[in-house]
Amino acid sequence: MTDFVNKVGGRDNNFNLLRVIAAAAVLVSHAYPISLGPGAVEPLSACLSMTLGGLGVISFFVISGFFISQSFENNSVLRFCMARLLRIYPGLLVVLLFTVLVIGPLFTRLSIRDYLTDANTISYVPHNLSLKWLQYDLPGVFATNPYPAAINGSLWSLFYEVACYGIVVAVGALGISRRRWWFCAFLSIYASAYFGSKLFSPVHNYLLEHTAFMALHGLTWPFVLGMAAYHFRQFLVTPLHLFMCAGAGCVALLSYRSPFFHDAFVLFWSLLIFYVGYLSFKPLKMYNRCGDYSYGVYIYAFPCEQIGAALWPGISPVVLMAVSLPATLAFAVLSWHFIERRALAFRANAAAWLEYSLSFTTRAGLNVSDTRVDSTKLG
Repeated sequence: MTDFVNKVGGRDNNFNLLRVIAAAAVLVSHAYPISLGPGAVEPLSACLSMTLGGLGVISFFVISGFFISQSFENNSVLRFCMARLLRIYPGLLVVLLFTVLVIGPLFTRLSIRDYLTDANTISYVPHNLSLKWLQYDLPGVFATNPYPAAINGSLWSLFYEVACYGIVVAVGALGISRRRWWFCAFLSIYASAYFGSKLFSPVHNYLLEHTAFMALHGLTWPFVLGMAAYHFRQFLVTPLHLFMCAGAGCVALLSYRSPFFHDAFVLFWSLLIFYVGYLSFKPLKMYNRCGDYSYGVYIYAFPCEQIGAALWPGISPVVLMAVSLPATLAFAVLSWHFIERRALAFRANAAAWLEYSLSFTTRAGLNVSDTRVDSTKLG
């Protein structure tokens, strides 16, 4: 058991593979509305009341809750924040610049001059770097595509992921994560608030009217389940884990078509993810020889699919998947090896430099204060 708990911090797992599969699931799901127009969804949504892309995003949040908790536990707050910043923003900045400076001029209906001087072109990068005030369109770009409303419709989830990081920081800063019973109390309070908000009509109606709060409300559930899996990781891949997975699956089946089916299914899916994630099967672990391409696949898939829809009008969803997946993977590989991995390699030095700068500033401030005190005494 101790060996397994120690293994959690290493790379002897299948989560790299699971993340890239989740990102590919988002690509598959988006192929339908991008090729057929708004409202088109893949067949899975009729069975699970969620799209394959939604399931992929849920998978991301489950895995993120686990590893973000681990990251916070193993680092100072400053180093944790620096690591999160360098994981999200370098790759995001490059895809935004590539979209504005390469995709936009190639696929806009405007002249290059009008396109580059348009206010929406200028605001595209800063708005999307904010994560909150997203801008999905560029002037004249993909205007005749079946789904013209967004160039990169996948960026919406990044804000909610960062918001969920705040839960980890709050739980850690308050010392809740260091004591198991306190963490159990946190889980109880969270579950009561989460399910209570669904049962209490005024709150539920408010959430339905405010999509941002509704999305955050729904995505905290898989994220907190990931946090719980980390704090009780000694029970992963044990008979108890299998029993809980089977039990959650039965609850999901019994609650099918009820308002709580989604939550029961997410619980089952989360338990299944961690079982497969730590499954000892060497062929699965072979993927670890590659890089972590999941983020690149996620942020490049939508633009690549829009390009496919623009180049081949009337393309079917399946063919769009086939032509856009290799291009997306190529961009993801380049993004990982030339942008993301290099940024992550810089995080320790960046955090150390920032810590030194802050400590130096603090010491300088104290020295100035001491000088003033001494001057007062002399006077």
